[in-house]
Amino acid sequence: MSLVNRTCWVVGGVGVIGRALTKSLLRAGATVIVNSREQSRLDNLSEYLQYHENLVTFRGSLLPGAADKTVERVLENGFPLHHVIAHGAVRYWKKSGKNNNNAPDGFDETYSLDKRRLLEMNDEEFRDAGGHLASLHFSAARALLPRLEGISHLTGVGTSYTFVTGDGGGHPQNFRSAAGELNAHHVWGLAAAIRNELKHSNVTCSEIRVGLPLNRPEEERLQNPREKPLSVDIGNLCAGVVSSGNLVDNSLLNVASEAKLTEYLSDFHAVNHEENSETIVM
Repeated sequence: MSLVNRTCWVVGGVGVIGRALTKSLLRAGATVIVNSREQSRLDNLSEYLQYHENLVTFRGSLLPGAADKTVERVLENGFPLHHVIAHGAVRYWKKSGKNNNNAPDGFDETYSLDKRRLLEMNDEEFRDAGGHLASLHFSAARALLPRLEGISHLTGVGTSYTFVTGDGGGHPQNFRSAAGELNAHHVWGLAAAIRNELKHSNVTCSEIRVGLPLNRPEEERLQNPREKPLSVDIGNLCAGVVSSGNLVDNSLLNVASEAKLTEYLSDFHAVNHEENSETIVM
C-alpha cells in the first residue's frame, strides 16, 4: 500500500474520523490536503499529526457558493490532485444562538442541536433540515471532480473519489436526530448517484459504508473491546482502497460486520497501524 507522489484531499479532515483518515494516508506516503473554515481546528490537526511535512492545511470552505474559490486557491499552488476522500461525518452547518423555543438554532449531522421530533417540523423545516450534508458533499464533488479528471487525462495516472459514509439506521443511545438520519441517507443517495454517473469516467468512484458503531458507550467498550479503535481500521481501509489499482468503478464496500471489515482490510492490503485509543473514537 503506497501513495508516494500522490496528493489526496480529505473533505472534513479536521474532525476525529477525518484525522484518522488523514493519518493513514500520510503513513501511506501521500501528500494530504485538509481544509476548514476554522484556523484553530487546522492548528489542532497539525499539532496532533506532529506537523507532518506532507500535511497541507488551508483555511477555506467547501460549502455551496464557496467551494470553487477554495479549490482554485489551494490547487493554484501546483498540487496535482489524484484522490479525494469525502466522509459523511463532516460538520456541514452550525449556528449559534437560540430559537423561539429556547433551543439551539441549528443542526448537526450526528448529534442534533434541535431536539424536535420529525413530525413536529413543518414542510419548510423538513426540507431545510434534511439536505445540508448532501449539499456540502455535492458542492465539494462538483468543484473537485473536474480536477481529478483533468490530471488523469493529462498524466494517464489513475484518480479516484471515495465516499466514507456512516450507518443510516440510527446511532447508539438514540442520539442521532431526525435531521441526522435524513442527512445520512441523502449522502448515501448522492454517493450512489455520483458512482453511477462516473461508471464510464476515467475517475474511479467508490463508497465505504460503515455500519459498525463509532463512539460506543464506555461500558460496551470495556465488555467488548476491539484490538484497536474502529476509526483506525477505517482509516487504514480507506488508504488501502485509494491506493489499490484493482478497484472496480461504482463499488460499494459495505462494512456491516467485524468479519467483513477484516476481509476488506486483507483484500486491500491495508496496513495494520497501532494507535493511541485515547485520541481516536472507538
